[in-house]
Amino acid sequence: MKYLLLGLLMLMRPGCALAAEELQTVVVKPGDTLWSISNTYLKDPKKWNVILKYNKLPSSNPSIALPGMPLRIPVTLLKEEYRAARLVSFVNEVLFRRTGTSDWQGVDMKMDLFKSDTLRTREAARADVKFYTGQILNLYPNSIVILRPPGKKNTDVQLLAGEMRGLRSRVITASARITPKTKNTEFGAKLNEDLTTMVQVYKGKADVEAQGKTVEVAAGFSAEVKMDMAPSRPVKMPKLPDFDRTNTALTASAAPRLNTAGGKVSLNLKALGKNTAAGASSPAGKDLTSNMPAAGNVNDKAIDSSEIIKMLTVANPVQGYHMQVSKSNTFNTTVLDKSYDAFEDINLNTLLPPGDYFMRVALIDLLGFEGKFSAPRSIKLTGVR
Repeated sequence: MKYLLLGLLMLMRPGCALAAEELQTVVVKPGDTLWSISNTYLKDPKKWNVILKYNKLPSSNPSIALPGMPLRIPVTLLKEEYRAARLVSFVNEVLFRRTGTSDWQGVDMKMDLFKSDTLRTREAARADVKFYTGQILNLYPNSIVILRPPGKKNTDVQLLAGEMRGLRSRVITASARITPKTKNTEFGAKLNEDLTTMVQVYKGKADVEAQGKTVEVAAGFSAEVKMDMAPSRPVKMPKLPDFDRTNTALTASAAPRLNTAGGKVSLNLKALGKNTAAGASSPAGKDLTSNMPAAGNVNDKAIDSSEIIKMLTVANPVQGYHMQVSKSNTFNTTVLDKSYDAFEDINLNTLLPPGDYFMRVALIDLLGFEGKFSAPRSIKLTGVR
């Protein structure tokens, strides 16, 4: 009975009640007051006094100026536009820049990213961001985005360069605005060097807007928006490659199937001879599969067709694949990170020392869009070529 009463008393302590509350840090400028902070950040400015429960302030007077300092505020009190995003995963060199600063810094796993922060991925780097309001952003290599950009209403992401994939994310680029129309809308956006925006919708529907015109793009369709022009008419993408579910041979249509069988990482396109994944002739009639390395000793297991379909960005023929190998299944660091042509067979034993590793791949379609990575697979290299 004594221990039960002690437990109840501990639960009644203020610190325990506050511990369950999810907090977010807001950095205030020198001279701000509790009144001004509450009016800017809180859904109900009258609840300014709640901030006092979570922060030691020089004064409880809401009209007295505060020094520049971080304040912890319950996420439930914040306006949606000011709720932070969280970096849930990243690979290789990913940088961020706080709003109002000029210095780029390296990111940390599970760190919070705030309104107007800029996120940048270097070569072969990736970052996955989840907003507290549920939107998801997958940022691909050599890309730059601003999260909840200032002065841009109803916008989660401003894509400044590169390529991204979004779930329910509202995106703007130099030439277009992309607005999901369903709760499960998933799409890819790519900004080319000439500032043309390419949009591919994988699930649901999205509105693509530019120059006062809006087109609805449904799942399996794509649209293009050139600078200072209206969106193109949505175009239906080709059907998905027909993958052999028996994992024993290519289908009659000779569609690509990604394998690790016999020690090679391969799309098994050798059977196509001089044809590419899309059926076009290879340069100068050259057999791109000749003189490939002999098989090594990788797990003899093909990646299941249902998993490959999830990896594809759209229903579009494959032109290549991006492979990563790591000593850890979290892929925080990689020992191999490279993209290969669809015709290449890769012998990992010629590239890495013997040992136990994890491997994953992402397929690249003809438009250059890169799909999701496959689930990590353990592999054992012996050095035998």
